[in-house]
Amino acid sequence: MQKSTKNGALFSLCPIGKIPLVMKLAFTLIIVSCLTVSATAVRSQDVKMSINLKNAPISTVLKSIEKSTPYKFVYNNNTFPASTKVSIEANSLSVAEILSNVLANSGFTFKLLGDNMIVVTKLNQTAQPQRISGIVVDEQGIPVPGVTIRFRNDKRTSTGTDANGHFGIQSADDSDVLIVSLVGFKTQEFNVNSIPSNFRIVMQSSIGSLDEVQVIGYGTTTRQLNTGAVSSLSMKDIANQPVSNPLAAMQGKLAGVQITQNNGLPGAGFRVQIRGVGSIGSGTLPLYVIDGVPFTLFNGSTPATDGLNAYGISGANGGEASPLGMINPDDIERIDVLKDADATAIYGSKGANGVVLITTKKGTAGKTKYSVNFYQGVGTVGHFLDMLNTQDYLAMRKGAFAASGATPSTANAPDLVTWDPNAYTNWQQKFIGGTAHTTNADFSVSGGNAQNTFLFSSNYRHDGTVYPGDFGGNIFSNRLNAGHKSEDNRFGINLNVNYAYQHNVMPSTDLTSLYNLAPNLPLYNPDGSLYWHPSVTNPMAYLMRPNDNTTTNLITNMDVHYDILPGLVVKANLGYSLTGEKQTLETPLTSLNPSTVNLASPANTLRYANNTISNYIVEPQLAYQRKIGKGSLDALVGSTFQRTQADGLSLTGTGFSSDALIGSINNAAAIVNNGSNNSDYKYNALFARANYNWEDKYLINGTFRRDGSSRFGANRRFGNFWAVGAGWIFTNESFMEDISWLSFGKLRGSYGLTGNDQIANYQSDAYYNAVGSASSYQGQSIIFPSNIPNADLHWETNKKLDAAVELGFFKDRIFLKADYFRNLSSDQLLNIVVPTQAGISSYLANFPAVVENKGFEFELSTTNIQAKNFRWTTSLNLTIQRNKILSIDQPQKLFSTYFIGQPVNAIQLYHYTGVNPATGIPTYQDMNGDGGVTFAGDRSGAPLGHPYYGGLTNSFTCKNLTLDVSFLFNHRMGYINNSSSYPLGVSATNQNVTALQRWMAPGNNSLYPGVTTVSTADYSNYNSSDANWGDASFIKLKNVSLNYLLPNQWTKKIGFNTVSVFARGENLYTWAKQKYTYDPESTVSGAAPGLGTGQFIAMPQLRTTVIGLNCTF
Repeated sequence: MQKSTKNGALFSLCPIGKIPLVMKLAFTLIIVSCLTVSATAVRSQDVKMSINLKNAPISTVLKSIEKSTPYKFVYNNNTFPASTKVSIEANSLSVAEILSNVLANSGFTFKLLGDNMIVVTKLNQTAQPQRISGIVVDEQGIPVPGVTIRFRNDKRTSTGTDANGHFGIQSADDSDVLIVSLVGFKTQEFNVNSIPSNFRIVMQSSIGSLDEVQVIGYGTTTRQLNTGAVSSLSMKDIANQPVSNPLAAMQGKLAGVQITQNNGLPGAGFRVQIRGVGSIGSGTLPLYVIDGVPFTLFNGSTPATDGLNAYGISGANGGEASPLGMINPDDIERIDVLKDADATAIYGSKGANGVVLITTKKGTAGKTKYSVNFYQGVGTVGHFLDMLNTQDYLAMRKGAFAASGATPSTANAPDLVTWDPNAYTNWQQKFIGGTAHTTNADFSVSGGNAQNTFLFSSNYRHDGTVYPGDFGGNIFSNRLNAGHKSEDNRFGINLNVNYAYQHNVMPSTDLTSLYNLAPNLPLYNPDGSLYWHPSVTNPMAYLMRPNDNTTTNLITNMDVHYDILPGLVVKANLGYSLTGEKQTLETPLTSLNPSTVNLASPANTLRYANNTISNYIVEPQLAYQRKIGKGSLDALVGSTFQRTQADGLSLTGTGFSSDALIGSINNAAAIVNNGSNNSDYKYNALFARANYNWEDKYLINGTFRRDGSSRFGANRRFGNFWAVGAGWIFTNESFMEDISWLSFGKLRGSYGLTGNDQIANYQSDAYYNAVGSASSYQGQSIIFPSNIPNADLHWETNKKLDAAVELGFFKDRIFLKADYFRNLSSDQLLNIVVPTQAGISSYLANFPAVVENKGFEFELSTTNIQAKNFRWTTSLNLTIQRNKILSIDQPQKLFSTYFIGQPVNAIQLYHYTGVNPATGIPTYQDMNGDGGVTFAGDRSGAPLGHPYYGGLTNSFTCKNLTLDVSFLFNHRMGYINNSSSYPLGVSATNQNVTALQRWMAPGNNSLYPGVTTVSTADYSNYNSSDANWGDASFIKLKNVSLNYLLPNQWTKKIGFNTVSVFARGENLYTWAKQKYTYDPESTVSGAAPGLGTGQFIAMPQLRTTVIGLNCTF
């Protein structure tokens, strides 16, 4: 929508002036935090020394440490009894570990003051603190960094393991419990009074573990205590896939989540649905939250609600550069998907279609750790269509002219009259048969101490294409995390900054669409110049029209918290993001057909588009925890202040005097089709949540949120959303104690109301558009109304019901989660048709229609074999889903046709009854019995069958060798064959080999109609009939990852902590009945849950294999 028109200087891609104060403060904090970390990182846990003393006074040991390290000790010379002698033998241990051993059971303790002063004091005999130190390793004996070490009662004391897995922590309560946890591993607990010296902790994988941490809205919980429907993906699952977009890593991994990549080109967008399509007219995509900051997508990945899509240029990748593709998957710690009302209601209207929470990695205390990950690989198209050869193609074309009684000529049939009948070009091999090269390099450095941590990472990725020529995409990204907490752990601050730059250059057209060119079409004249024909565009011209797309993306957030009182925490989340996109599309004169271009008036053009979108969010919060009775209460209140602003500019320059000057819009003779777009979106909310846990048996969670959106009318701008969830862990009841084979059992359920405001801005306002300077009335510019005001425009509402059971068998070696869900979406936001006399065609309003999504989700994880040197685990997810319109009032008021009882995106088809044996003409059922077949009365909904989808992953570990194999499957009905044109032979386009089974003579009982050059409704209806509809199911070998971890004793000799080599593959093989589409995963259309592009002819996802190396030191 045009809100203003701006001419003159072009907007810069990322205007610095738009960065608010919070961003400037954030960068200042980065520098301060990094300097702090750098200045204080070398402390007792980092400095190592060797010492060997026998029966020596403690003071002698301390003096020896002073001589070998920068530390100075403060103590009273009369502190240590003369009779107290100690012996110590240590090789390359930290000062903290040496002191812990020397002072153990001596009645003394130590404390670090500043950077190099250690005070030794006598313990209070009534409550002696205990220094606990040790090492944390995994099941292969490899040290595990970043493990959280804390106490159950003393919540203010915690630490983490360093790069070598070592830790040290002091307890003031001998009766406390030490808790050891890390995402992806089982949480372990140890009584402080029974912990030995030099404590060694072995972490175990948390597959099926109930203590696995799950991230939820504004907090965390565990699988055991969660009352909502949440599916999670760990760092390991993400890292095992050679993908550039985290959404690709989620494909087939999570129940109820269906993801389809739009095409196989670098930077392509994704389509995501969580539990189906709930809205007829407004957006159906989930909310993305990255480290607490809502993320705004654009260009095909979401509706143009924030203006950035208004002036995009459609190129080979559809202009759909996905900003999520600029988030390095190697930087991601975990992904959690919230699905039901209990999990999503805390986000109010933003969570109507589900929420995807992306948590990135953070720095950990310990010695500075470096990590390098590098791989290279190749990608190719995995499946080509079988097309007619030149002989069969020409026979089809000649038959079409003969059947129609027409005569071929140079004008209507150059393939028969002019071109070489013996020539043959396989256009698929010519234009998409190449090899795409991939290079990915990651580097990270992290470290810190108990108070300050940091992590910096950098990534470079290059993705080539299978096209001829130098096309492809490059991504360069940097990320910084800095954290600080006070010594008493009451104050903490954490900062994340991610900046990425992406540059893609593609042809103006997806060259996959050239698959059906006539096989004898010449590309060049005898003199080497391009061949042109008035009715044919030379396909090489598309390679001469580059679509250049540059995208920058900045995401930063800062969360601050302070413990006011025990159990009472005030905190705030501050976020800012800025995304810019600059596009150009060049059409040089040399790429235009000279027989159709006026060379005296150069038609070469340059299209230019520049878009920016900025978003800031401030969320102050207050959290409270308290034990009440035999249970615990967790409460949270907060508010959200968010603003999103977008600017767009589009220009087209034409008449360049030379193609050499086409790179700059300033060289154009004329500027045409110029326009700009500005939008401003504001959103505020108040939210609250209370959770009560009674003895880990009875769980109840309540959520409320009041949202206000600038997109709605003044009378209905605010909406209230809520949810209630409950759980019963029945295996914690006393009557279940004797049932040993059932290790865990939980029933949970939720019900709530969420909303949806995924519509364009200003839809409730009256506004006008300008015709432009080319048209005027009596010298005055012309404006006209573009929208009818609607003060009652309000939220689309979604009622969500979820009931589930979670069961663990045989100590959770088998873990099953089953959900039933039913979502009802009403008050649909749709465009209502109005009489043309109103001056506009439609306006947006809430329409009385109800859409239902319901189904079942299953997630099963098993540990099949758990031996000393071998482990085999399996993960399976399955979703059975149905979508239909329950009611719709006065559907004639809508542009599109919808039917009660059918899915929102149902396809209406003619029913194909076969070929007339006498004529070869296709026939269809006359459904309304009026004696003819018409568009309005003789189509019905395409049969859906019984659709379901899911994924299966098996993981095998044998000593240091790990193999992961993942499958993606989808059972559904859909389009199974696409003829490039109908009737067969009507134009100079090739067909797939099914054309050989066409009707050829009277009496033939053929499946496919005959040929002709005369197109009638009978033929043109063929591609709109169920003749091309059938079983579109497939199974895809989505990912294979083979990883070998070099033995620890080898890597230590060369100065590395870990070294691993790996080989990975993606989209390796597809089993499908349909052979006449490039990729069955993306071509489905019309049947929920049939998510896909609906395009038969688009670049498929490439079959990719890579080999690489990962090392830490």
